[in-house]
Amino acid sequence: MRLPPPLIGILARRLVQGLIAKGTIASDHPEKTVEKVTRLITADLAIEDELTEKARLILLDRQDQIKGQDLEYHALLAKAKSQLASQRGYTLSTGPGRLSREKVQDFTGQIFTLLLEDRDVEYFVKDPDLRLAVLRGLEHELARDEARSEKARQKVRNIKRHIPEESPEFHALFMQFYKELLERESC
Repeated sequence: MRLPPPLIGILARRLVQGLIAKGTIASDHPEKTVEKVTRLITADLAIEDELTEKARLILLDRQDQIKGQDLEYHALLAKAKSQLASQRGYTLSTGPGRLSREKVQDFTGQIFTLLLEDRDVEYFVKDPDLRLAVLRGLEHELARDEARSEKARQKVRNIKRHIPEESPEFHALFMQFYKELLERESC
């Protein structure tokens, strides 16, 4: 999964609450609207996980052809995944914990459509303004997550002994601190 499940929940909740607080939308059941947005994002990212697995299986099947050549596995995996995504008309994210600009635009369109079709949601702005509000809300929450990630990195850097940033230990500590920050915010 490209985004951790707690982050998806936080992102959906803050997006919907932000739109409600600004008077852009109203929802008879805000918690259901948040759940719908959470399910939408989770289901979409599960497709990417499925594409990654299919690409791995393709490379595994062609392992004998690849072995003798001077090819990098990650580049081949990315290419296979990109081709599979293109065949399905799916927009890929860029990597763990990251969403490409295209993916943010894709999510904006999906959430916009969900809000328009949701019978519990009433919106008080023109369609383009609603779409823009969703985009701005997503961008704002992703920027907050980037700040959260930087705070976790800084906590690891502040440990008295030096831990190289590319080491597995740094990554493990980063993930531990990052998850703690997410848990605090999800309450």
